[in-house]
Amino acid sequence: MLKPRVAIRTGLLGRLERALPGVAMLRGYRREWLRADLQAGIAVCVVMIPSVIAYANLLGIPPQHGLYAALLALLVYPLFCSSRQVIVGPDIAITLLIAAAVAPLAAGDPARAAALAAAVALLSGLLLLLGARAKMDAAADLLSKPVLVGYMSGAALTLMASQFGVLFAVPLKQRDFFPRLIELLPRLPQTHLPTLVLGLGLLALLMLLRRFAPRVPGALTVFVLVLAASLVLKPEDYGIAVIGALPVGLPRFSFPSDALRHIQALLPAALGVALLTYTEGILLARAFAAKNGYEVDAKRELVALGLADMATGLFQGFSVTGSQARTTINDSSGGKTQVASLAAAAALALFLLFFTPLIARVPQVALSAILLQAGFGLVQFDVMKRIHQLYPRAGLTAGLTVLGVLVAGVVPGILIGIMASLIDMINRVSRPPDAVLQLVPGHGYHDVGEVWLAQTVPGLIAYRFYAPLVFSNIGHFVARVRELVAASPNPVQWFLLDAQAITDIDVTALDALQQLETELRRQGIALKMARANRPLREILARTGITTEIGQESFFPSVHDGVAAFQEQARRKAP
Repeated sequence: MLKPRVAIRTGLLGRLERALPGVAMLRGYRREWLRADLQAGIAVCVVMIPSVIAYANLLGIPPQHGLYAALLALLVYPLFCSSRQVIVGPDIAITLLIAAAVAPLAAGDPARAAALAAAVALLSGLLLLLGARAKMDAAADLLSKPVLVGYMSGAALTLMASQFGVLFAVPLKQRDFFPRLIELLPRLPQTHLPTLVLGLGLLALLMLLRRFAPRVPGALTVFVLVLAASLVLKPEDYGIAVIGALPVGLPRFSFPSDALRHIQALLPAALGVALLTYTEGILLARAFAAKNGYEVDAKRELVALGLADMATGLFQGFSVTGSQARTTINDSSGGKTQVASLAAAAALALFLLFFTPLIARVPQVALSAILLQAGFGLVQFDVMKRIHQLYPRAGLTAGLTVLGVLVAGVVPGILIGIMASLIDMINRVSRPPDAVLQLVPGHGYHDVGEVWLAQTVPGLIAYRFYAPLVFSNIGHFVARVRELVAASPNPVQWFLLDAQAITDIDVTALDALQQLETELRRQGIALKMARANRPLREILARTGITTEIGQESFFPSVHDGVAAFQEQARRKAP
């Protein structure tokens, strides 16, 4: 009687694990992990609360929406993910991108802004799920490091400028970086000094904690201090704006149907959010998986992040991604599995049900100080300098991305960065390095960097081209071959192409290569190849080039090709 029951239970468990892949991680859960997971989850929740409230403030929506987004992400992501440590929730980089799209449409209406942000979450989540279905997880590779660094730095400067109105307590209408600075200057005399002093003091405290006590959670420390002080001093009596009352209770289902009417305006931002969400999420998941000795499934991460986004969009939240700060806290607190995320969700739910009235008197400038400090941390001009030193064109891409974000906005800035990155890649493919190979005694034939050397041995040029042969570089390849033949001090008899780096060849390049072979043959020069890989040899055989130059013209190494040429020269010698 037991065997059928076990079989049924196993079948049900199998279906459950297929529907909720994250459940499979709990199969081997150990009792001794529970205490560490619970402690890590509570630590994550406590640190998260001030941050997500600040991100909601950045979006211009009521603070509770940041808490709702965090709660849904903590509940949904663990059920579908493959990472054991990543904590998902609102993130400053994603929030900046959403704010750039939502603010112009919301026209200062917090409720409308919240609905638009929820619509972006639904769209970005849907795009992530479609990407997983279409196996497009590599699309995030479009965001190269120079683009990401440039975006982060430009977005950080935009973020800091967005907080000047709260910090100085003056109304500012402009949203873009430079217009906002210009608008601020003539209004500086209207600054509310108590607000400015408090804000700068809290910012200084955050910077000092980051500099001298990096393990202390600065945002949480400042938030607790301000919370305690606000209960006694009543900052509103001094004219300092406060957060205000938050509703008690859990988020409710709300489909943002009216906001989705602006789908054309929101879709570019949703696409950017989806790319950034997956890029940040998978990089974080891989980093902590490597640290803790396991592997993550990129497709499952894509699905988990997409479902988390959609859940937050349906329950009054906004887009989320992997949080490096909270994940680090989880890992350093001993979190072993996603039970820590569920524990954080339970703690956050208790806060929403019973403790939200405590933060009503917290000054808004305290949230601005947290955001300003976060902005300082995102500016990466030192990284841009290092990128420029290593690869100047990549540094230029990062700089153009920063300028694009500051001048044109977040989404156009990212697109400018991607375009600059693609143009740089095309330039590198179109004009790759090449070399005439020389004999290094005891090591064979190699690129020795002497570009002026025109021959490998008298009568033979061994030439290496460091890229696939495609339409964008075949003209450069043909021109280089002609230049080398013309510059040769002795008549060239063989042109030996080292094809090891030629991993692919397209139709345009095949036609040009056939024409080049004919041109060289008419000059009495034989085209030979060394180290041609199997796919390249198959393409050359199908197109007839192998027949034209002869099967005997292919050599396993440059050394063998040179030896065959020298043997032929000896036979022809009188």
